[in-house]
Amino acid sequence: MVKYSYDVIVVGAGHAGIEASIACAKLGLKVLLCTLNIDTIALMPCNPAIGGPAKSCLVKEIDALGGMMAIAADATYMQLKMLNASKGPAVQALRAQSDKKEYMTFMKEQIESQPNIFLKQCMIADLIVENNHIQGVVDELGNEFFAKAVILTTGTSLMGKIWIGLKSFQAGRMAERSAIGLSEALKYKCNITIKRFKTGTPARIDGRTVDFSKMQIQNGDENPSFFSFLPDRPKRKQHPCFLTRTNAKTHQIIHEYLHTSPLYSGKI
Repeated sequence: MVKYSYDVIVVGAGHAGIEASIACAKLGLKVLLCTLNIDTIALMPCNPAIGGPAKSCLVKEIDALGGMMAIAADATYMQLKMLNASKGPAVQALRAQSDKKEYMTFMKEQIESQPNIFLKQCMIADLIVENNHIQGVVDELGNEFFAKAVILTTGTSLMGKIWIGLKSFQAGRMAERSAIGLSEALKYKCNITIKRFKTGTPARIDGRTVDFSKMQIQNGDENPSFFSFLPDRPKRKQHPCFLTRTNAKTHQIIHEYLHTSPLYSGKI
């Protein structure tokens, strides 16, 4: 067993973990950033987009506070579009469709270029709690990491389970392991009630199998707005999105196989 000491420990290297780590590092704090897989930092597994309704204002606020999300979105977008542009400003929302691989690479470079951030690939399995105060964390190998503050940004990995139809198995995301142990520590050492969020990931399809001529094209803005308040944001080639709709045949298929959905069958 090895013991280490930091000012701040951040568990999870998704959007929130990155912002927390960089914010602390900029304050001169020594930060340990723990993630299950250093190659999936800032991964956007469901929808590779930034902003949109109810979220673009959040990205702007992060930028105003010195965060990285807006800068990364502006640097890696495939399309920028102001949604609800024909309506009033209260419902308008900027959305970036991002190149998810570029976004991950950009964010990883930001983390690795910060001198005060120490990146570690490990699974945090336990909390060190003394006198009702969290003193640090323990990884699955028994190594202890102490800090003045511990920030948990674990996303969907804690005791994660994947459902595909009525089949299920334990995992964080597809092809990634579930984080075991930390949920129990939160429950029994910190008396925190544990609940689960259910997310749904759309199927990925091969673009070569799609007849785009039957869809409605959705181009990006010719003179796009940007998320970051910084000047001279990069102008990149934009790619179109396509809009498709359900019909009577797809509704029939849904109703016929609805009993195989774990949500509607009561499995979830």
